[in-house]
Amino acid sequence: MRLVYTIFHNQALSDRGKCMRHYEMYFIKQEVASQYAGKETLLYQLFLERKRALFVEEKSLLDKQVTFITEPVCEEEMNKYIVNELGGFRTYEFRNDGHRLTIKQSQSDASLFVRREKLNLYSSGSNDAETVFFEVIRKLTPSFFAIDFQSGRYGWLNPVKQQKLV
Repeated sequence: MRLVYTIFHNQALSDRGKCMRHYEMYFIKQEVASQYAGKETLLYQLFLERKRALFVEEKSLLDKQVTFITEPVCEEEMNKYIVNELGGFRTYEFRNDGHRLTIKQSQSDASLFVRREKLNLYSSGSNDAETVFFEVIRKLTPSFFAIDFQSGRYGWLNPVKQQKLV
């Protein structure tokens, strides 16, 4: 599938008005993204194991692995970029370190919070508002990996091309 929001599309439509969706998006290092193109399940399993880790030692080891494969997000630059891209929407606002977009016609609402480790996107209603956020972030870099742990869905915001080795 071309974009992660198409992966999430069916779940979003079936949840219309019923529950809030939560996506975690990680900025994966480009060389890692190239190596794991087509092997997204392995990345998902790493993040899932880290989320489920019960013991401090296990969590610490998994945290180190995640830190090794991800790039920190520059919060200030990312926030400026999103404000610049979405500032023209009448129903967009940036307040308390969070971006919020509401699309009333489709009863769609999404909030994005930028953190050094990851981006958190919360949405409800139709998937229109979350799709706008995905599209804006996708244009910035091809190596953001999004995960919806609740539904077990994951993928790249933009497909990463596999390197062909001769």
